[in-house]
Amino acid sequence: MIKETVLSRSLRLMFSGGVAVGFGLLAQPVLAQQATTDTTIQRVEITGSSIKRIAKEGALPVQVLNQDEIKKSGATSASDLIQMLPSMQGFVPSSSSVNGGGGGATTAALHSLPSKYTLVLLDGQRMAPTAVGSGQGGGYAVNIESIPLEAVERVEILTDGASALYGSDAIAGVVNFILKKNNTKGEAFATYNQPKKSGGRSSSMGITKGWGDLDTDKFNVLFSYSHDEQQRLTALQRDFSAKGAFFKFSSGGKDYFFDQRTGNTEPANLTFNVRPIGSTVDTHGVAINPYLAANGNCGSALAGAAGSQCRFNYAATVENIPGNRRDSGLLKGTLQLNEDTKLWGELVLSSFAMTAQFAPSAQPMGVNSTTRFPGLYAKYVQPYLDANGLENPTQKATLGYRSVLVGGRTDEFVTDARHFAAGIDGAAAGWNYTASLILSSSKIKDNAAGGYTDFTQLSNLVATGAYDPVMGTGAGLLKNALLNGVNFSTTDSKLNTIHAGAQHDLMELGGGTSIISLGGDYSKTHYQTAYSPLILSQSGFSTQPASDDYPVGGNYGQVPFDASRNNWGAYTEILLPVTKTLETTISGRYDSYGKTHSNYIFATVPDANGIQQQLASGDLGNTSKAGTYKISARWTPVDTVLVRAAYGTGFKAPNINDIAGANTFGGSTSGSYACPFPGSTGCLVGNAQYDLLSGPNGASGSAGLQPEKSKQWTFGGRIEPAKGLSLGLDLWNVQIRNQVLSAGTPEQVGFANPQQYKYLFTNPYPDPAGYTTIAYLLAPINGGVANYRGVDWDFTYRAKSSIGDLRAAWNGTYMIKQNYTTEAGGTVNSDLGTFGPDNAVVFRVQTNLSLSLTNGKMTNTVTAHYKSGYHDQAYPVGTSIYAANPDGTKGSSVAFDGLWTPSYTTFDWQGKYDFGKFSLTGGVKNIFDRNPPLTLQNAGGGNQLGYDGRYADPIGRSFYLTGNVKF
Repeated sequence: MIKETVLSRSLRLMFSGGVAVGFGLLAQPVLAQQATTDTTIQRVEITGSSIKRIAKEGALPVQVLNQDEIKKSGATSASDLIQMLPSMQGFVPSSSSVNGGGGGATTAALHSLPSKYTLVLLDGQRMAPTAVGSGQGGGYAVNIESIPLEAVERVEILTDGASALYGSDAIAGVVNFILKKNNTKGEAFATYNQPKKSGGRSSSMGITKGWGDLDTDKFNVLFSYSHDEQQRLTALQRDFSAKGAFFKFSSGGKDYFFDQRTGNTEPANLTFNVRPIGSTVDTHGVAINPYLAANGNCGSALAGAAGSQCRFNYAATVENIPGNRRDSGLLKGTLQLNEDTKLWGELVLSSFAMTAQFAPSAQPMGVNSTTRFPGLYAKYVQPYLDANGLENPTQKATLGYRSVLVGGRTDEFVTDARHFAAGIDGAAAGWNYTASLILSSSKIKDNAAGGYTDFTQLSNLVATGAYDPVMGTGAGLLKNALLNGVNFSTTDSKLNTIHAGAQHDLMELGGGTSIISLGGDYSKTHYQTAYSPLILSQSGFSTQPASDDYPVGGNYGQVPFDASRNNWGAYTEILLPVTKTLETTISGRYDSYGKTHSNYIFATVPDANGIQQQLASGDLGNTSKAGTYKISARWTPVDTVLVRAAYGTGFKAPNINDIAGANTFGGSTSGSYACPFPGSTGCLVGNAQYDLLSGPNGASGSAGLQPEKSKQWTFGGRIEPAKGLSLGLDLWNVQIRNQVLSAGTPEQVGFANPQQYKYLFTNPYPDPAGYTTIAYLLAPINGGVANYRGVDWDFTYRAKSSIGDLRAAWNGTYMIKQNYTTEAGGTVNSDLGTFGPDNAVVFRVQTNLSLSLTNGKMTNTVTAHYKSGYHDQAYPVGTSIYAANPDGTKGSSVAFDGLWTPSYTTFDWQGKYDFGKFSLTGGVKNIFDRNPPLTLQNAGGGNQLGYDGRYADPIGRSFYLTGNVKF
C-alpha cells in the first residue's frame, strides 16, 4: 500500500480535475505540524469547509461556501449567491441588460476590479467567457447565469491575485464552483418566492441523483437537473422608480426637480435652425411640437410640455428586473481503473433566456424640403417659418420621434452554454500526474421580442402620409412594421484547452517533505458574432446588398466579428515546509499569447471619418509574453495564531475584441451635452445626445495595445483567542499598470474637454438615420495606472447554550483606496465613496452579519446586509437639475453638487425544520421592506432611474418557501 503525507496528498489533489493549479490546497491547507502524518492514499478531492480554524487555514485568503451556507443565503442562482458577498463589487447584474450593455449576462468581480480580472472556474476548469459591454469594465467574462447552482457542492473564493498559478485573467482572484461528486444518494427540491408587492416572483426546482461508489463499485455516475424562473419587475411596480426621469426631491433644505425626459417622443418634436428672412447671421435653433400647440398637451401621461416642445419620461417605461428562465443539467462519470488511476468526464449543459424590456424606440430622423419626408416639412416646418418671419438656411430639420404606441423595446437574450471536460489522474514512477481536455462554448442570441420596427416600412408609412408621427394619426398601422422574432445577432465563444501537470516529493525539511509541481496548458479561443442584414445595413459590408433599412431604436451599422487567438503557459510551484511553524510556497508561470487572427471575409466599411477602410483576414495587434511569480508564507507561532503574507505579479493580455473589429456606429451618448463645437454644422439644439462610434485598436508595435501588468500583496492572518471564536483579517493591495480601458476615454471626459480630445470627434457626422450630428469615438487605450487596496475580515463564533447551538458570522470588506487614470500620466480619478467619471461607485464598506440558533431540528438565521453611503452624481448648470419655484412648479436650471446617497441596510430571516429525509425552509428577505436609497445617476448599469439597480435590490420584502427531500 502506497503511503503519502497529508500535505503531499493536499498538493496532489489540487491538480485533480483542474487546469493550471487546482483549488484543493488553497481551500484546505494543512498545518506544518501535520505534514508527517501518514495516511493511505485516497483518490478523492479535499472537500473544504467554511468554518475557519487554524488547522484549515492556508497562506492565501480563501472563503468557502458549502451547501448548508448556500441554502441559508436564500439564493436560487449562482448570480444571486456570488453578487451578495461583501468582497464582490463592480460586477454586471441582471439590471444591466435593460439597455445597459449587460447583453443577458451577469458576472463576478472581486474588490471592485472589473469583471475581466476575476477568473471563474467550474471544477477548477476554465469556461468559455462572453463579451461584456464596455460600460461594464469591457472585455470578456464568464456568464455565471449558465452555472447550475443545484449541481454545486461548494464555492471557493480566492480573494488574492493568482496569475502565477492560473494565468492571465486572475489578477483580482478566483471564484471556483466545485460540482458534486461520488454521490450515491438522491435529492430533490422546490422553491417559491413571492414579493409583498406585485411583480418579481420567482421559483426553482431541481433533482440530483448518483449511482455507484468509487470505493466499492469502482465507478460513479452523477446526474443533476434544475429549472428556474424569474418574473419581471417593471419600474411602474415600485414607487421609487415609477416616477422615472421626472420628479421632485429635496436636498440641503431646498426643493429641486430632476428632469431628464428626452426630446424623442410621440407625437414627435421638430428641431431646426432659423434666422430672420434675408439675414446671414443670428442663426439659432428652435424646437416645436405641433400636437402640443394644437391640443395643449403631449398626448400621453408619460410626456409633458417643456416650453414649445414635449419631453418623454422614458425611465418610467423600463424594467427594474428582466424576466428570465433557466434549464441546466450536469452529467458526470468517474471510473476507478486501479488503485492509482482514475478516468473522469463531465458535461454541463445550460440554457438561459432573459427577456429585457426598456423604453420605446427613440429614433431621430432627418427631414428636408425636397427628398426626405418633404410632406412633413411643408406641413409643419414651413408654416412655422412663415408665421414668424423666419427662414431655415439649410431647409433641414430633425424629427424627434419615439415609437411609444408600439410599446417598449424588448430583447430576448438566449444563452446556450456547453462545458465538456475529461481527464485522467494517476501515479507512476513516484510522480502523481493529471491530464485533461476541456471543450467549452457559449452562444448568445439576441432576438427581437417587441417594440422594434423596420425603418423602411416605418419611413414608407410616413412618406405616404399613412402615418403622421407629428400628430400621431395612423399609428395603428405601425404593428405591420414590428420585427418580433427577428434574430439581431448571434455570438459564439469557444475555449478549448489541453492541460497536463505532475508533482513529486523533493526532500525532507524541518517541517516535512517539500514538493515540486510542474505543468502546462495550451488554449485556443475563438469569438464570432453574426448579425442580421438589418444590423449590417449602414455598415457598408460588401457581401450585403445596399440598404437604408435597419431596426428603429436598435443597433445597426455593425460589421461581423470573427477572431481567434492561441496561447500557452507553463508553471511550477514548490512547497517548502521550512520548520514546524513556517511554511513557504514559491510559484512561477510563463505565458505566451499570439497575435489576434482576424478571420474576416473581405469587407469594406467606413472608419470614424467616413472614409472607406478595407478589412481582410490577418494577424493584428501584438504578441504578449510575460513571466509572473508569487511568494507566500504562513507562520503559526502557537496553535491559535496564524500569520500569512503573499506577494506576486500579474499579467493580462488585451482582449480579442479590443484588437480585432471595425469602427462602427455605437448608438447615442448616455448623457446629454451642449454642443462641443458651438456653431459647427453638427450641433444639435440645446443639450442633446450625440452619436458614439466604437472600434478596436489593432495596431502593432508601440502604437498597439500593450499587456497589462500588476503587482499584488496580502498580509493578514487568523487568531482563535477563545473556544469557538475565530477572527480573520487580511490587508490586500493590487496595482495595475497599462490598464486597458475598452471604452477608451469616457464620453464625459471628452465632452468636458472637446479641444483636448478633438481627435476623437467626427464633426460633422452623417447619422445612419439621415441627419447630421457629431460622433465621439470610443476605442481601447492603455489607461495608465489603477490602484486598489482594502481589508477583508471574517469573524465567526460558535457556542452551545441552554437554548441551542449559537453561531455568529461577520464578514466584510473595507476599501482603503481605489483610483485610476484614463490615460498615461493623466488625472487621477476615484470612485471610492463617490459617483466617478466611469459611471460607477465603489462602496467604502460592504458587510454581512448573520446570527443562527439551532435547537434540535429547528434552525433560525437572521442576516443583515450593509452598504455604506456615497456622494452621488453632480450636474452642471444647463443639464438635469432645476430649482423649484415658491409655488412648487419647476424653475430654472441650476448647478447641483450631487446628493448624499445614504447607507443601505436590509435584514433577512430564515427558518428551517429538518424532519429527516424531508426538510422545510421558509424565509423573509428584506424584512422591513426598505426601499433602495434615492440616487440621481443617469449613466449606470441600465435605464433605471430613482435608484441604482447595480447596488440595490428593488423587489422589497419577499417571502419564500423551500421543500427538500432526500431519497
